[in-house]
Amino acid sequence: MMTPFAWAKERIEFMVPPGDYMNFVSDVIKPEYERRYPGVELVVTSDGNLETRMAAGDYPNVYAGIFGYQVARYARLGRLAYLNQFDGFDGVSERVDQDFMAENFGRNYFIPWHATTQMMIYNKELFAEAGLDPEKPPVTWDEYVYAAKKISQLPRRRNGSRVYGSVFWNEEISSGSWYWSMLSQMYYNFNNGEYQLLNRYGTHPVFDRKEAGMAEFMGIMREIQKYSPLTMEQDFFSRTIGMWPQYGFGWRLNLQDALGGPMEIGKDVGIAPLPVRNEGDPHFSNLDGRALMMFKNTHEIEDLSWNLIELLMEDRFNLKAAQALQQLPTLRSLKEHPHFQTEEAIPFVNQLENTVMNESFASVADVSNIVLRYYSRVVLRGELEPEEAVRRAGQKARKVLRN
Repeated sequence: MMTPFAWAKERIEFMVPPGDYMNFVSDVIKPEYERRYPGVELVVTSDGNLETRMAAGDYPNVYAGIFGYQVARYARLGRLAYLNQFDGFDGVSERVDQDFMAENFGRNYFIPWHATTQMMIYNKELFAEAGLDPEKPPVTWDEYVYAAKKISQLPRRRNGSRVYGSVFWNEEISSGSWYWSMLSQMYYNFNNGEYQLLNRYGTHPVFDRKEAGMAEFMGIMREIQKYSPLTMEQDFFSRTIGMWPQYGFGWRLNLQDALGGPMEIGKDVGIAPLPVRNEGDPHFSNLDGRALMMFKNTHEIEDLSWNLIELLMEDRFNLKAAQALQQLPTLRSLKEHPHFQTEEAIPFVNQLENTVMNESFASVADVSNIVLRYYSRVVLRGELEPEEAVRRAGQKARKVLRN
């Protein structure tokens, strides 16, 4: 146990996304942390310049990054402290749902702060107008294509905008691996969650195997794109979109700003699992969220950093974070909390039992960029057939992984 003198004038930097994250940590976590550790200043910063700072050898102490490749990349660079060396790690780990825990290189380099996943939402009014049952959303991808076509045949809305059956966030393709996480959960429903982009060691691509279903995935996305706007300039909340299969729990606040007034879950909007190839197949989605990582420092600074992580994972403050940041719980004790049992939340909490965690390999960023380039050529530009696109993407991915 360090003495107050050892804490004097110390600074612990907690790097988080801008906006709501910074506001929450500054308003709720910072005062409590500084009350517990007198003489220590908790500095809250935005993650917008992390890569630039890392290139200059300047690191935060604790970072709320994303599940998957970031942890693997920073651990491989030797910049992260492994967390299972700290007293209290086992106690924190035991309270976390083990579906969210993962090792990199045989060690624990992150604690899952909170989680999110994606599901499909649909406009019940447009379903009814198109002659579809608003209480029976599509279960299979063939049913999805049929519903998208029917909705796209509706006349323009009162605001003069065309009605579309579906929408994708196509303008984000250039963002690379982040956008692949927005598409991946649909891809998983073409292979029952058995294949990602790489094998379990991260050494070879597997997406180009026939049984992975990547070509079938691209082909269906191309078909759905016929009934979708090119970009999200016309989004679901404009009330002109029938279905959106990329809806995360945190997006629900956008329903309050819908055109013409708030849209209500259950009344105006339905929530459904992502479609599958065949009725009866399990419905998969992706597991995303914020991972707490610690960058290496002196023993004293690392101890104080671990104290911050322990605070963030206490039930009371973890619940406050999930509520403020519109996220889902990783602590087993919170899953039955009334906040997560509402009509809006319970489908997402239940979906967490059937998710696939983002791939934990640094190389997945390069491979996902390759896949997205060929996805764009198939789905948006119609330049290639899906099978040829997957073959070429596999070849390029192998070349990248060999280098």
